[in-house]
Parts: sequence; structure tokens; C-alpha cells
Amino acid sequence: MTRPRVALVFPVRTSADSFFGFVMPSLGLERLGAAVEDLADVELFDARFEQDVVAAVAATRPDVVAINVKTTMRCREAYGVAERLRAALPRARFVMGGLHATSAPQEALAFADYVVRGEGEDAFRRLLLGEDPAGIPGLAWQGPSGPVLNPMGVPDKDLDLLRPPARHLRKAHYRYVAAGGEFPVDLLETSRGCTHACSFCSPGSVYPHNYRVHSPEYVLEELRRLDYAGVKFVMVTDDQLGGHLARIDRLCDLILASGIKMAFFTFIRAFEGHLELKRKMVRAGFVMVSYGAENPSKEQLRRYGKGYPTDSGTFLRQVNREWLEAGACYVGNSYVFGDVRDGAETLGSLGAYARRLDATYIEPIYAQPYPNTKYRAELEAEGLLLGRDWTDYTEGRLLVAHPELDEEQLRRLRARMWVDFFSPRKAAAGALMVPLYFHRELGIGLTAVLRYMRATAYSLGGCILEEKFYADLHVEMVHDWFRRALPTFEPEELEMSAHVDEFSEMLGLGPLKRLLGDTDLVLEVLDGRTVLASIVLAIAGGRVARAHVVVGPAPRRAGVKQLRLPLALGRLAEAIGAPGAVRRGWATAGLFANLGLADLPRRLATWRSPPDAHARPATP
Repeated sequence: MTRPRVALVFPVRTSADSFFGFVMPSLGLERLGAAVEDLADVELFDARFEQDVVAAVAATRPDVVAINVKTTMRCREAYGVAERLRAALPRARFVMGGLHATSAPQEALAFADYVVRGEGEDAFRRLLLGEDPAGIPGLAWQGPSGPVLNPMGVPDKDLDLLRPPARHLRKAHYRYVAAGGEFPVDLLETSRGCTHACSFCSPGSVYPHNYRVHSPEYVLEELRRLDYAGVKFVMVTDDQLGGHLARIDRLCDLILASGIKMAFFTFIRAFEGHLELKRKMVRAGFVMVSYGAENPSKEQLRRYGKGYPTDSGTFLRQVNREWLEAGACYVGNSYVFGDVRDGAETLGSLGAYARRLDATYIEPIYAQPYPNTKYRAELEAEGLLLGRDWTDYTEGRLLVAHPELDEEQLRRLRARMWVDFFSPRKAAAGALMVPLYFHRELGIGLTAVLRYMRATAYSLGGCILEEKFYADLHVEMVHDWFRRALPTFEPEELEMSAHVDEFSEMLGLGPLKRLLGDTDLVLEVLDGRTVLASIVLAIAGGRVARAHVVVGPAPRRAGVKQLRLPLALGRLAEAIGAPGAVRRGWATAGLFANLGLADLPRRLATWRSPPDAHARPATP
């Protein structure tokens, strides 16, 4: 019997600014390929690396084409590729899967013969073996009288029965890399499902409360393969890594014993205590964690199904500080932004609330009524859904009919949230901690780390998946930060000392600091003749002993070296239509402490002590 030819297709081209500019593989398709490559000839196609993915697939004349329709916002693009492929391959059978196809199977069936709902390995294999579609759990298919949706099955509890992802299917020119393109990255799955079922969670709606795991030993073998491939950064795809803390404890022991050094980014449910476990997780590489804070209101948290303690603010502040004490270099809190029950006062205060919780980054995500979720059903019943196309289902578009605020008002309130969150202390932590970890712990070279920083700088002025929605506000946000927000920050939030000296050492500035002796370097930010703020680096004993921001001018002392940065330069860049990268670079420079560090050697060469009070500043 001739083995069928199977094409696995990732059909969409993601934008360069998606998720910090990281380019990640399609782990779902690679797991699908692993499930069937013993009975089919399988080839993987990634549209991000193909000049014409339709032509590339059609040239192989596959018998079966499996298309990943993962994200709601990209489903139209996936459907368009499917239409072109069906026209080019009229005899092939088409199968769709992925999260959006699972949530909207009848819609997806207009572009395919079958839709695999939920986990695809077993259903896809049974299809290739020629089983009757009517007997395959979770399958949606075109029956004689129209679409048929088979009942969902119960997925196998033992994930170790699954074959490891078929990463060998990647073509040589498929490069999955971190922002800046300097070092390889990959995905890792250690569990499926979640221990909770938040009302807005699309993945959680597929198999509610059905949490299953890979054994620590299985995960370690996966990590050995990634380590052999030179991977330094791993995005854990789990909806909830920490459902079984004993399993994580064992996994960390195995990682530490193996000597594998990687940085892991993972979503995890906030849990209090277990500080020694958190420390062990950080030592094992779990240094970037993110979990939902969602909202300060206990009524809203109850509505979302979070299950947090009544005083969620105190709980989350404690959890955040425990992770930072343990040594994590990224602690992210996500928020549901713009829900119909949150008024202007609540939304306008979220940034200050988030700052007090002490995370290093925030992710305010517009209320997302994804298909097949309880949240969507609730809003639909109340007539509060806007008639947006799926392409608008991003983190940066209003999707619900807010009773008080229009989209522009919400957009500005959301921009204000970043302004109110990113105190100097938060900005320094957000800008420096991850790069330092990459360089110090993972041995990633300085050039690669600086290119990574340059590629991700925009995220400090807007959420990671939607820079294009906020680029036009970055200069305005900088002005608002200096004029309104900065004077309101708590004294401790003006301190930036942690990590600044270490960062300057990473840049190779140790000899320069020793040559300067004991002195202060002061960057004054001016609006006209008014000094709005001073960024002060106190150098003593060959190190940056203190870095902090002073509202207004810093106290004058002999031997101080000064540089001045007029806010008007940002307005000029905006007025002359400077490229977005220029405006963002200026905005980031104005907001963050590393302005005084990243280009310090060149700037120091132009300084004299004492400075000429009327000297023109160097162009930033």
C-alpha cells in the first residue's frame, strides 16, 4: 500500500513586532507530524519562511493537507491560504485544527473537509488510517446532510504516550530565533489544560478542569534535545505550568543535575509561599513568569472565575515579591482592560494599582470575547458585543460595547496605564534584568544581547503584540510621564540602583568608571528652560554606587558632569515625520535609565568638568 503524502501547513506570516520579535515554531504541527510519520510521508511548511507557501505545498502533490488555524486574529489569512490550496490541489483532503478552528468548527468547515477539535494527534492518525469519521471523537466533518460535529472525547491522561515533537521536519532555512535574530529559541510543552476555568480563557473552554502532565523525565529528554540544538530561550506553552508543584520540584532537580542552562518563559497560576521551590525554579532557569492579576475588584475576579483570595492585591503583591526575592528577572501581571463593568475611574487607576503590586511588567489586554467562551456568551446575551471581524481580535482593539467610553478614550487610558506603572525603578528592572541574565547566566554575547534590547525596546512603551497601535502616542506618553506621573511616584520608585552597575560592567565600562573617580553623572531633562527631572548616576570607588531620578534639578555639586536632553527634540522628531524607530528610540531614551549607559562612552568623550551651562547637548 502506498504511504499517503501529508503536508503540515503553518499558513500565516506574523508581524515582526509580535511577542518581542521572537519567531517561534508551530509545536502543534510538529506534534501532529510525530503522531503520523510512521504511516505517512510528512512534510512541514511554514509560511513565514516560504516565498509562496501555496506554491511550495502544491509542488509536492500531497494527499492530505493539515492547516493550523490557531489564532482568531489570523484565521482569515489561514482560510485564504486554504482556499488557494484547494484550488491548486482539488484531489487532496483538507484538515484544519488549532484553537480557533476548535472554537468555530462550522466556520472552518467551509474551508476544509474535516476539523479536528481539541487535541489532534489521535483524531488525525485515525483519519489517515481510514476510520469512519463518524466514530472519531471531536471530529467535525461534512456529512451527506451538512456539517456533523461528533461529541468531544476524553483526552488521554498520560501525555507521555505522545511521541516527542518532530522538530526534524523543519527545513534548513526555518530559523526560530529571539528578537534581533541572534540566538535560537524553541517551544516546550510540559502539560495540557488548566486547573481552573477562567470565563474568558479560550484554551480552558476546550477541556475545562482537565489538567494533564508530562513526567519530569519526559520533559528532561525534551530539554536535552533542545540543549543539543543550542537553544538558549524556551517559551513554555502550558496554560498553567504549576498545577502539580511536586512535579515541578522534581523537574527542577533533574534540570539542575543535568547542567542544562536555558531561560524559560512560562505562564503559571499565582501561588503564595513555597519560596524555596521558587528559588529552585529560578536556579533551574524558570526566570520569566507571568500570571493574571486581571482586576482589583473582588466582584470582577469572581465574575472571571479566578478563585483568588478576597484581598487579591495583598496576595498578588506578596507573590510578585516572592518571585523577585527568588531571583526571577521577569514577573509579568496581565489585566483584563476595558470590560463593560469597569468605569473610567477604575481604568484610570489601574497603572498605579499595578505599580504597587510590584511586578516588573504589565500586560493590559483588552477584554477578549473569544468564541466558545463563557465570557463571550455572557456579553452576547446582554447585547454588548461589537460587530468586529476576527482580524480585530488583538490585544489592542476594543471588542465590547463599553457603556461610558469610546475606543479612543480607552486607548488613551490604556496608554496611561503604562505611564503610571513604569516608575524609574520598574523601568530599570524591565530594561536590564533579562539582558543581564542572558549575558551572565547563559553566556550570550554582548552584541547579541544589545541587539535583543534594541529589538524589544518598543515593548516598554506598549504591549508586546501591538506596537502599531501605540507608536503615535509614545512621544505624548513621555511628556505625560515627566510632567504628570513622575512627581506622583513613591520615593522608592525613583531608585534605579539595582542592576545599573552590573549593566555598566556588562558594557565594559569598568575601566572608565575607575578613571572617572568619585563623581556624579547627571542627565537633565528639560522643557524649555525648566528642568523636569534629573537622572543621577553616582560613581564612587569605580562603581555606580547609586542611580536614581530627582524630580526637577539635582543638587549642584562640584565635579558634576552634566548632559541635557530637551523634550522638544521628541516633538521635532514627531513633527518632521521621523521614522517610528527614531521616535521610539527617543521616547525610550527619555523614559529609561539605560539612556545614560548604552551610549555612555561616546557621550563621556564630549563632556568636560565642570560643564558649560550654555553648551548645546549632543544629539541623542
